Amino acid sequence: MSHWNFAEAIYLLGQSDSGERTAIMHEDTVLSYAELSRRAQAIASWLATLGLPAGSHVGHYMRNSNAYMEAFTGASLAGMAHINVNYRYLDEELVDLCNGLDIRVLVYDTEFAGRVAAIHQQLTATVAFVEVGSQVPANDFAISLASLYAREVGDFQRSTSSDDLILIATGGTTGLPKGTQWRHEDLWRKLNVSMGAAMMALDLKEHPATIDEHVANVLSLPEPPGFLSLSPLMHGAGLMMALAMIAQGVPLVTVGGTRFAPDAVLDVIRKHKIGGLVLVGDAFALPLLESLERRRDENLLQSLALLVSSGASLGTQSKAALLTHQPNLIVLDTLGSSEASGYAMSTPEAGVFRPMPTTRVLDDEGNDVVPGSDTIGIAYSGGYLPIGYYNEPEKSAETFVTIDGTRYVMTGDRCTVRGDGMLVLLGRDSTVINTGGEKVYTVEVERILIDHPAIADALVVGLPHPRFGKMVVAVVEGPGLTPATLDEEDIKAHMREHLADYKVPRHIFAIESLQRAANGKPDYQFITTYAEASLDGR
Repeated sequence: MSHWNFAEAIYLLGQSDSGERTAIMHEDTVLSYAELSRRAQAIASWLATLGLPAGSHVGHYMRNSNAYMEAFTGASLAGMAHINVNYRYLDEELVDLCNGLDIRVLVYDTEFAGRVAAIHQQLTATVAFVEVGSQVPANDFAISLASLYAREVGDFQRSTSSDDLILIATGGTTGLPKGTQWRHEDLWRKLNVSMGAAMMALDLKEHPATIDEHVANVLSLPEPPGFLSLSPLMHGAGLMMALAMIAQGVPLVTVGGTRFAPDAVLDVIRKHKIGGLVLVGDAFALPLLESLERRRDENLLQSLALLVSSGASLGTQSKAALLTHQPNLIVLDTLGSSEASGYAMSTPEAGVFRPMPTTRVLDDEGNDVVPGSDTIGIAYSGGYLPIGYYNEPEKSAETFVTIDGTRYVMTGDRCTVRGDGMLVLLGRDSTVINTGGEKVYTVEVERILIDHPAIADALVVGLPHPRFGKMVVAVVEGPGLTPATLDEEDIKAHMREHLADYKVPRHIFAIESLQRAANGKPDYQFITTYAEASLDGR
């Protein structure tokens, strides 16, 4: 048994003399590390009866809850690998993800039982289903998670290793999911290095030599305040932050519901005296600030010391407004991805980031960008990295590159380097739109648009949105298609049959010609200008 496995840390904390410390709080459910460990062992012992190979993939098709971390820990104790499943996906997207990433066991909320029933026979690799939230599963082919809690662990022997994998599903340029493969130890050390003492519970000068030493360090300190994850655990940012905290003895707090409810969140912060939280940019911050303004006299952020935005940036005005409610609050924006967690941190200036020591910015010829020059380069993230994408050797070779003998992630983020070494972010060097923390790959949306009988060609761009950062906007052409004849709602209805709602364009505009180049390449500057003008005309 090797070191630096998140599930192993949770297990050891649960078996310690301080096992009754709080591990998870979700609504009315409060689990100690001992109870989380017991439930995870029961889940792991059942998984072991399936006879699956070591490292088999377990899909987590759930909203935020205690069950998410129970299933994660159970799968990891059994030597299996977690895969996140986006709960906003529709049938085709789910089938693509589950089959493409060889999900062997699918753990899903009972809310999604109907969708799972509709697709389960199309899942070529999946051999078992676990339903969460009901004593008796809605699907007769599934077993309930509640029934697994009662299992006797017996002589089950956990199987954890530094080399065990965590897969974080992320979209590709065609929208098909890729599985970013992190070794437990690499992700653990990456989070420790990239997030720093401000985001970690243990302010250590050097990494502990063993996991036992780590656990002793955790238990030597008073029980810390809870950390609230508003980011979905099925996103890489939310999961990474949750793992970073719970493995250090920090209680993980989540809230229920299908929509973000800012007043309920503020009540949770006050009730549990939350010390830190993570959210997704202004999509969460703006409605939270609206509620804070209405309830300013309640001093609701009094306990909060740290607020992290990951997955989308906070606006300058949002940061300033948060500080009026809690002047001592540390507000951190991070630049990162499923492949390159936290390679730069925000500064007080909008769009300006402080690179980590392992980050380089290279121009298109592979030379380091000279600070203070006007050269636009791409950020490359070094240090601890994933081993690559699951079953995607070509994509892995494109993204994970070796430069001067050192391995890096090519992030695709375009930026310049100021004279003081700060990065000025210009945007992602790919056709991806980040809307409220969700990634929308334009090629996928364009493909569905072109399937509509009225549309011959389409291009999708991202335009500014006050809450979500960017919104998806489409410009289409077709025989006889004009702004007057365009049936926008009919096209949107067609899109909703195939794509999650956040991928459906908020606005669709018709144009006589997209004016592609002779080689078929789009003129995105022209299309963006046209879309902006069309939007202004409404």
